[in-house]
Amino acid sequence: MALDMNEVRDVFRGELKGALEQRDQKSNELHEQIEHLKTKADADQTDIKGRIDQTHADIEKLTAAITEAEKKFSRAMSTTEVKSIGQQFIESEAFKNGATTARPTSISFEVKDVLNSGQIATGVSRSVLVPEQQSGMVTPPQQELRIRNLIPSGQTTSNSIRYIRETGFTNSAAPVAEGALKPQSELTFGEVTTPVQKIAHWFRVAMEVLDDAPMMRSYIDGRGRYGLNLVEETQLLTGNGTSPNLDGLLTNATAYDNTTITGYTPANLVDDVRVAKLQVRKALYPASGVVMNPEDWAAIELLKDGDGKYLHSAVTSGASPTLWGLPVVTSDSMAVGDFLVGAFSLGAMIWDRMGMTVMASTEDGDNFRTNKTTILFEKRLALEVARPEAFVWYDASA
Repeated sequence: MALDMNEVRDVFRGELKGALEQRDQKSNELHEQIEHLKTKADADQTDIKGRIDQTHADIEKLTAAITEAEKKFSRAMSTTEVKSIGQQFIESEAFKNGATTARPTSISFEVKDVLNSGQIATGVSRSVLVPEQQSGMVTPPQQELRIRNLIPSGQTTSNSIRYIRETGFTNSAAPVAEGALKPQSELTFGEVTTPVQKIAHWFRVAMEVLDDAPMMRSYIDGRGRYGLNLVEETQLLTGNGTSPNLDGLLTNATAYDNTTITGYTPANLVDDVRVAKLQVRKALYPASGVVMNPEDWAAIELLKDGDGKYLHSAVTSGASPTLWGLPVVTSDSMAVGDFLVGAFSLGAMIWDRMGMTVMASTEDGDNFRTNKTTILFEKRLALEVARPEAFVWYDASA
């Protein structure tokens, strides 16, 4: 016979409530005894200390009893039979009164526990406290997005970013004799305009989904925002600058030069990163980070010396990813074999024209006739790479 879950719960709640009240009472008594002890002379303290010890023991026993009661409650609830939808259906009054082969039959049956009953077979027990079947959406994995966090950002009200970049400097400064003609240096400038670009996409969903399932509404909103941010990550890194694409970091970066150190040839990827760091430094910028594919970083962590010992300390300590003193940012948007070393905080700037915007409309296409809603997600931004020499790109395919 199936247990009445409410009756089981009420019985154990009564037991727990009584035990908890007794423990509270004992705690109050303990407090009073301790306060009373403070007012007594040494000769009178022995009896009171004995009572305090006894009260401590009583509290420990009650705590153990409460713990055991909670375990009993959990075991009892976990063995409570949960009927499947099919069993509830054939035991329902609608089925018993309406099922017949004498005439066509239509039976409507509402399952009250929609989220938890649908996948439970008859006779299968499960814990109510730790459900085996979790309600909610099972979402696919999402790529970790890191590139925006490397670059400072600001706000703009324009549709383009215009700035003046120094394109040449001839320094003729020199010691000058008294009365002699001073040497002339040269400065040249160029105007750069970076347009604000838009990233957008939309979903069309049934109105009932949004009206009847707040969870689904939140899920769609989350996926819409993630879709924009995922494309933004790729555009910030690899956008080719051709409208409507952003002018990405790799497009503007200086090509890696493995001859930066005279007479030294890099032997592996670790060497290449150090040479690229020097290349950024020779452009008079302090490199602040390295971006590479997770596969390349894993290969670096797996490097061993001649005795088979790992060279990287992360094997046992889980150390933060760093290489030559630079934090390593792994991004799936970076191609395997490539990497970017740069002074991210000095060489580039994100300008947000319009933050993440979400719009919904039933007046799109045949939405009104089909009970659909169109949800649109969009944002507008520009990437200014003011100092291309502050970034060095190792392109494995070059």
